[in-house]
Amino acid sequence: MAQEVEEEHVESLSMGNDLQVKNFIWSEEERPAINYDDFADGDDIPVISFRGVLDGKKNRDYQSLCEAMVNACSNWGFFKLVDHGVALETIDKFIFRLNELFDLPMEKKMKGGRSASMPLGYSATNPEYGKNLPWAEIVQLLQSPQQVVAFAAKVFGDQHQPFSNAMIEYMQELDKLGMRIFEMLVHGLGLQEDFFTRNFEEKEATMIRVNRYPPCPLPEKCLGLGSHSDPHTMTILLQDHVGGLQILKSDNQWAGIRPVPNSFVINIGDTLEFFFLFCLRAWTNGRLKSVVHRAVVNKEKQRLSAAYFLSPTSSAIIECPPQLLDPGTNSRKYTPFTWEDFKKELLAQKRVLGKTALNRYLISN
Repeated sequence: MAQEVEEEHVESLSMGNDLQVKNFIWSEEERPAINYDDFADGDDIPVISFRGVLDGKKNRDYQSLCEAMVNACSNWGFFKLVDHGVALETIDKFIFRLNELFDLPMEKKMKGGRSASMPLGYSATNPEYGKNLPWAEIVQLLQSPQQVVAFAAKVFGDQHQPFSNAMIEYMQELDKLGMRIFEMLVHGLGLQEDFFTRNFEEKEATMIRVNRYPPCPLPEKCLGLGSHSDPHTMTILLQDHVGGLQILKSDNQWAGIRPVPNSFVINIGDTLEFFFLFCLRAWTNGRLKSVVHRAVVNKEKQRLSAAYFLSPTSSAIIECPPQLLDPGTNSRKYTPFTWEDFKKELLAQKRVLGKTALNRYLISN
């Protein structure tokens, strides 16, 4: 019976290729040990609410919240954000239009498929990986109204505006939210208010990746997204009510992140780690940490998630501010680098499994 399942054709993820379930089976060491809906309350990440501070007034509550955010990023690298200020209508329109896109026939979606002229766009899994294929349909686009419209026009033709408008509005709102989070982090760290935001005025590297995971006949052997840390500065993740996000804890055990309605999951990327743990770890010299995570799938339910990756301008220099260096040693953990340099290292790495290329900049003891 298991053999028969493995040889079933996967129509929704084949994209013109004759892919079978066995093409999506991962190496044994990568396979999930806990199910998509296994949640242990003691293992769940902190919840932070922006209620009462959306006006930006820097009162005592604001200070406490900023410090709580820094602690969450230091101890977990993740937190759930509620009362975030992004209108529910904006989120609902975004989700509706994405499901509308994914529900289209494959030949129509492929009009917006990734190509040499459009390296970002639609794809069903990542067949170029050859093995350990993600069980997911994917749409990736830059924070660029022009690119969003170009992609949508290829797929929807003259009827692209509902999709384009929903996508552009959502990304603009998340960009505002991201800048607010950066300002609060630097406030909690005692840094100059624009320490991060001044490096994000241009949006050429900020992007969104939407994954839709169909029901999977062998969830115990497949993954929607393999274990990795995000190379970007910060990720704002929207996930639906279906569980699937898991993080790797410091004891090397996986923990499921319970979905919370109308919330975002915020996680620290590698370049912010490089700025945070003694200088904030690349950008924190390690004081804020990026954490390995993955997406698991299930037999019964389709799942949708959207990750908004904030990245600095290409020329931004990632280095630790002196006031965040370890006072005992005054030493840096990483050599300074630009985001452009780091992107080149990522391209050379091709596929992120576990931690990213950040360790290439680690200063040896």
